[in-house]
Amino acid sequence: MTFSEPFGSRLRSVRGELGLTQEAAAHAIGTTQRHLSFLETGRSAPTRKMLGRLVSALQLSAAQRVSLFEASGFRSPYPTRTLDDAEVQATLDLMEAQVLGHWPFPAFVVDRDWNFLRANGPGERMIQAFGGVPNMHALFLSPEFRAMVTNWEQASGSFYTRIQSVAKRSPLVRAALDAAVDEGRFDHVAQVLGGPEDVPVHIPIDVQLPDGAQMRFTSLHGRWVSVHDALAEQFEVELLVPLDRASEGVVSSSFGV
Repeated sequence: MTFSEPFGSRLRSVRGELGLTQEAAAHAIGTTQRHLSFLETGRSAPTRKMLGRLVSALQLSAAQRVSLFEASGFRSPYPTRTLDDAEVQATLDLMEAQVLGHWPFPAFVVDRDWNFLRANGPGERMIQAFGGVPNMHALFLSPEFRAMVTNWEQASGSFYTRIQSVAKRSPLVRAALDAAVDEGRFDHVAQVLGGPEDVPVHIPIDVQLPDGAQMRFTSLHGRWVSVHDALAEQFEVELLVPLDRASEGVVSSSFGV
């Protein structure tokens, strides 16, 4: 008798995302491979206790937890929230106040599509300086920004690999990246990253602004580690980092730090 085919297929899909065999997943949650097989084929129904073991032992993302609970028939302890939810907005407010507000250079909170959700003062002025772009990939892939990067041959490898990583979770970014690849904008990246020359520890981005000022920078990004919400776990903080004193001065004069 089949109890929960939807749950079984969801569990099998999540296990595949984690790259675990049935045997490895069963060992991690303290059950038998036979029992896990029964859950995945619908021959056994999940219990709430088993759901708790899956969530805790397999280190599931919030989105994966939601997926399993939705298919289980049990009430999910992970509500589906939207961007205008009060708790989500409070989290963004906290990130803006306690992280962006203390960073002296442009800083942003972005969602999985790299849309700007929050920015500090310098970040807001930087967005406006580049025409009010709505997200980071629109900035990085714009012809205007490309024209400002004076070491594009080298720096574009960093942009390409970073955008690739975001494109894995964002169909919007994937479409933008595919269009740029089709245009040949990154044809040289394989040669740069796979050529005979040593690749440095990090490749700075050298930019010449329209007024002739030059700056060298990179960026740091991170996530709010205590988040247990499927929407909020996608939020990332992006911090612009000038790489020398002269660049700090350019950022200060250009974006009003």
